[in-house]
Amino acid sequence: MNFICATIELKDFVGDPINAYGLDYCGANAAVPANSSASEVRFRVLCYDRQGPKLQAFLDWKPGTRALITGNLVFNDDPSQPLDLIVTTLETNIPQEMYCNQVILGNAFFGKPETIKERDNGTIACKIGTTLDNSEVTTWLWMETHASRKEKFYDRHRSGRHCCIQGYIREWRTEGDDGCYRAIVSHDFSTRKDQDKSRRNPQTGGSASGYSEVDPTPVY
Repeated sequence: MNFICATIELKDFVGDPINAYGLDYCGANAAVPANSSASEVRFRVLCYDRQGPKLQAFLDWKPGTRALITGNLVFNDDPSQPLDLIVTTLETNIPQEMYCNQVILGNAFFGKPETIKERDNGTIACKIGTTLDNSEVTTWLWMETHASRKEKFYDRHRSGRHCCIQGYIREWRTEGDDGCYRAIVSHDFSTRKDQDKSRRNPQTGGSASGYSEVDPTPVY
């Protein structure tokens, strides 16, 4: 699951109900504000269609104003489409100059070593993948991290190794291009500690049996 807390500016509401991820939502087009439309982070904001304070606050949200939203960030397999943001909480009573863009990618994994790039501005970038819950759909984007994390980055990077990344989302669009450059700018990241192969399978130690066997599922 990928968490986001950000100030989102409403552009307009989607007129028709949206059925996505097995549920019905009210939708809106919105973005994290930026100096130009080319660098704004765009979202399809989804609020669960159930009468209550959250839905009412969502429907009362005024176009052109900002709201502080926390929720689940969902990547799809089409980079030309905005990210989906499923609303958990929404607060419209905020200063309109307020800015927040904080993301935790909880189900990311490193791409192949050949995607690593050391850029002229001192950042290190590599491709990372993220998947939908219980799905084989993978979305690829860039992870950018500061040069001060260089030693940690090269020590931890393994192709396919899962990582948890904390940072902010940025996008960049070139005029006439349907897609966009999308990256998480990493403040920091964590990985699971590597283990010796001999320690990974409990059947290699001791004389206990049954570790490699699976019985039929009982009907209780």
